[in-house]
Amino acid sequence: MDKKKLKFRLGIILISVSVVFFLIIFALPFVSMDLKVKVALTTTLVVIGEVSFWVGTLLIGKEVYKKFMAKLKSGEWLEKKKEDENTKS
Repeated sequence: MDKKKLKFRLGIILISVSVVFFLIIFALPFVSMDLKVKVALTTTLVVIGEVSFWVGTLLIGKEVYKKFMAKLKSGEWLEKKKEDENTKS
């Protein structure tokens, strides 16, 4: 496999994994653990999530990141979703 493709895929995987780390944080209040353990685990998950997100962003490249953020901020993906729902009805 091409080195560039491998870096890109690894970057996408790291960004996806960072989302999982942040979602786990929302489940922690429902787990029976000592409060100190929950606080330490939450802090660890936030740090690992942030690091994996930014390392993934560096691996996919600045151009891809900017395109993704521009689409996210523009709401283009939301409008397309609404159009798809309207065509189904």
